[in-house]
Amino acid sequence: MIRSFAHHLLQFSLSFLQQRMGISFLLGSICGLFVLSCVQRFQNLVSDSPEVLTGIGLSIVMGIWLGLPQLASLSRENSTEKSAAHQKQIRFTLLILSLWSICFPFLLALLNQVLHWVTLSQLTNVVFVTGLMTLSAMALILPAVFWATRLCWLATVTADDFKNSRILLHSQLARFLTGVSASLILSAYWLVPAFGWAGTLLIPLTATLFFCCIPWIGSLCESYLPEYSHWLKLDIFQQLLQPSTDRTPAQRAVAPPRIPKVIQVGSYVMSVITGVLLVTVSRILFQLYPDSLYLKVTIWAGFLLGIAVAFAFLQARKPGKLVQTTSSLSLVAALTGVGCLALFPLLVSWMLYANAYIEFAMLLSFIRGGLTASIFCLLGTCWGGWLKLSSAVRYSSKENTTVTTLPVWQPLCLLAGMLGCLWLIGSADIKLKTLTMLSSLVLLALAVLVRLTHFRLPATRWRAAGIFCGLALFTAGLLNHNNYDVRHSAKLLFSTNTFTGLRYGLKPELLPHLDEGRCLSEVEGQYGTFTIWSYRENQIQIRRSGLPFGVTTVDAGLCPHTTGELMPFVIPVILHERPADVLFLGLGAGVGVNSSLDFPVQHVTCMEPDRSLVKLYHEEITPRNAISAFDSERVELVQTPIALAMAARADAEKRYDLIISNPVQSVVTQSQAEFTTEFYHNVSRHLNQDGIFCQRFQHIDFGAQPLRVMAQTFRSAFQQVLAIEIANGETLFMGTNSELGFVRNNLIERIQAPQVRRTLAQVGWDWSVLLNLAAYSDDALADMSADVKTTVNNTSNGNFAFRLPYEMMRWGMKQEEIRKMVSAEIHSENPTREYRSSRLLNWMEGEKNDPIILRRLSEVTAQNNLMARYPDQYWKYRKPAKDQITENPRSLIRQVAAENLHKEDYIHDEDKRRMYYFKALSDAMGTANPSIDQIGRVTMFTSTYDPMISYFMHDEVAELYKKSDDAPDVLEFSHRLHAINYGAANDRSIVSIVRALEMAATDPELFQKPGQQWDHLNGLLQALKYRWDNRSQARPVTSKQALHDIELSISGIEQAIATMDSLQHRVNVSEQDWQLRKRVLERTLVRPLETYHARVLPHHYKKSREERKKLLDGLNLPTVPSL
Repeated sequence: MIRSFAHHLLQFSLSFLQQRMGISFLLGSICGLFVLSCVQRFQNLVSDSPEVLTGIGLSIVMGIWLGLPQLASLSRENSTEKSAAHQKQIRFTLLILSLWSICFPFLLALLNQVLHWVTLSQLTNVVFVTGLMTLSAMALILPAVFWATRLCWLATVTADDFKNSRILLHSQLARFLTGVSASLILSAYWLVPAFGWAGTLLIPLTATLFFCCIPWIGSLCESYLPEYSHWLKLDIFQQLLQPSTDRTPAQRAVAPPRIPKVIQVGSYVMSVITGVLLVTVSRILFQLYPDSLYLKVTIWAGFLLGIAVAFAFLQARKPGKLVQTTSSLSLVAALTGVGCLALFPLLVSWMLYANAYIEFAMLLSFIRGGLTASIFCLLGTCWGGWLKLSSAVRYSSKENTTVTTLPVWQPLCLLAGMLGCLWLIGSADIKLKTLTMLSSLVLLALAVLVRLTHFRLPATRWRAAGIFCGLALFTAGLLNHNNYDVRHSAKLLFSTNTFTGLRYGLKPELLPHLDEGRCLSEVEGQYGTFTIWSYRENQIQIRRSGLPFGVTTVDAGLCPHTTGELMPFVIPVILHERPADVLFLGLGAGVGVNSSLDFPVQHVTCMEPDRSLVKLYHEEITPRNAISAFDSERVELVQTPIALAMAARADAEKRYDLIISNPVQSVVTQSQAEFTTEFYHNVSRHLNQDGIFCQRFQHIDFGAQPLRVMAQTFRSAFQQVLAIEIANGETLFMGTNSELGFVRNNLIERIQAPQVRRTLAQVGWDWSVLLNLAAYSDDALADMSADVKTTVNNTSNGNFAFRLPYEMMRWGMKQEEIRKMVSAEIHSENPTREYRSSRLLNWMEGEKNDPIILRRLSEVTAQNNLMARYPDQYWKYRKPAKDQITENPRSLIRQVAAENLHKEDYIHDEDKRRMYYFKALSDAMGTANPSIDQIGRVTMFTSTYDPMISYFMHDEVAELYKKSDDAPDVLEFSHRLHAINYGAANDRSIVSIVRALEMAATDPELFQKPGQQWDHLNGLLQALKYRWDNRSQARPVTSKQALHDIELSISGIEQAIATMDSLQHRVNVSEQDWQLRKRVLERTLVRPLETYHARVLPHHYKKSREERKKLLDGLNLPTVPSL
């Protein structure tokens, strides 16, 4: 029974492949895997910049043009000899294509060596880079595309020799494209993430060998297993359709319709506009989810599948039907463009619910891929229908042949539309909505023009209703194109808070207003849409297509920088003994480049390929920061693709001491070329002998495995590797080939340099914090990689690029996975136990037990404890700080024979500074109305960061300014903002925030613009919410104090909301957005405070009654005799 079941299953599978798909589907599947592997690995080496995409597109179009004849002449006479020759050509071409794919990694290595001869100055020329990438793609990708196209044509000709039907031309093309589409989907969603390209390519290689060995295998089966030979009998060229001899003479005499000129010319217009829509629609969809590699493969799979559907099912045998069909296809394509704009809020809602409730990464990827594939399949059907219906067909009864004009020029028009759209968006500053609307209007005009060439009233009511509904939907889409709002999707779909808020019952319309972020502007870039957001009025956040891109601070005196932006420059510049030349790979938000001006480096080079980002930096960031690093003579801007620049020639006189890589989110395709071992090898060529390379890796959404891959890849390219945690979910990987390593001489002196202290103070850190960061040595990273089988990420395997999106979508305890990985012991033969997680201080033999450093670290710990334990009691720092001076001084060692030394000469400068500070503070506090000069003598101590003084001093100064009658209010307000924004994450202080709220609400003269006042009030309300969230985790000291703080907070909230009501019409905030924000504040801040007040009040009255009763009982009043 089992043998019979296997027999029937095999027969059914082979029958289905033979009768439905045939040889074309099999060849399409094989060619799809081979071509995708070549394109993806090529991009993984040289990036996916517009210059590279131009070269790849031209090579693919040229391969199609060379592989397909412009005029396909198909004979109706059977020719067995000709068919056998075609089969041999198919097998030979398959073997060549397979051999090319096997040798492709070696060809990429050869290309990398060729790029070493190109200079960096040549790569700054856009024309040269485009030409170079075009030649490279022509040499590596065009052969694969050409052979794949030839296989498609040979399969079509072979089938037609046996079927004698001109209809089979498009049906065979449809089957081939279906096979290509199926192979793309399988490779992106299963094969490459699971097995890499090495394992995936074994499938087409095996199929190729089996296909080429079919005659030999069949002869062996007939000789040795004659009873089973029919199992493997595979006549893949058998007839699929009814032969021509079965048709009547009338059927064979039907001539194909004449193609009007307007349709022939319109096919080229349709191709250009379809290319434009491919770019615009993809950018619209990538506002819903990251532009990952598997989704870009899905786009082309869906588009090719749509072309296959059109080739297989669309046909028109009469001129009227031809005009109606092409006109309808143009209208459907136009509806697709405007529909994506009009239905954008609905798509955002769908993705929001999918992200919040679907916990299986594969299912979520299918939903995203299904939406993407269905939209582009529709576009592909429209374009493919135009290609098929615009192909002229001539039948010669004398020669018994059919001559069909194949669409070999239309793909070039499609590519021209895509590249033109990229240029218009990235360089000409044309908005995405405008371009999409214009493209849809052109398609509508094309549909009307084609319809007018053969105008007839609809023959049936259904056709009339269809035309009317199509025009009505198009009009509705035009009127609602403003529904496309990238700000809405950025706030909803790329924040964990919105997902958790939705799961906990918040209404979807409230989710974009959970925080104080206000969008200032949006800019179209080369790789996505940039949105600039204001937080706390002093912090600017940049997002690209929703994903966080960078954060910068307008005034570091009021709001801190983020450690993830600043540490990638500060840490390596300290570790290196004397850095002179620094190279930044990526501008980011400009924090690192701006900070480099404070350090004694001779020359700084910033390499940024995205010209729109540089423009955004000059127009949006620089005016707010009041500083542009590129105005300095020491800073040079180079605009060229980073991966290509690192592969260029490494001049001996132009090497760098530090190379700092700041790639965008690793899940997007733009950054994939910057995480390969080839990239790291190329970078090491540009380093000096003792140079250091460091790269920021953001893994807040990843588990442990991506970190293992990064560590293993770094270790394959550098002799020594170090990793340091610089923020929550961010690790700085560093590599060097120097024998000096990372912990070099005089490191303590460099860390305590004035410029280092000033820079670290901008994030609220003391210099000693750097020595205490979690760090992982080369041995620890090697031990982590040994936990699980970890492969190096290179340009040939593709695992890392395809797996990261699924790792991001995966639900699980990812941070716990990382914690377990880094906290384990190192497996070694050394009897002493050593853990993977360490710190820089432990590797400094002379300083790790230094009492001065340990004292400083204890002061940092004391600062954090004081901030957490004593909310609204900033003065509690005074006693510990004074005790450090008297009981644990940092004394200087003086020579015994020294003479004429004053008593204060024996006191260290640090203790002396603290003594002078308390003296100045005492003088100012001793006056009922302190003057500005007296308070200024206190604020002068902010120049040097002191963990026991610097943070608490701002509350002290704010209170002094509050007492002063002469000081302007802006001074008090600025110091309160510093104390609020630099507070610890677990700070529970309330009074200072309420005071700042009252000042911002009642004094508009503190601000230059109404928008600044709005942002300050909104940010302070959000900070107040966070502080009360922290208070909910701790028991109040007294019910009286809790009631006082609640009433104080509610009063400040009411004042702030009343002021924002009056400001709303003067800032760029709609009435609806403000009402929704008020509802969020009411639900998350006001209502919990009122509930808390209602709960605390009975306890307060109960305690008051008990205290009064206890007081009366203790009075011992004399007894009064009863009357």
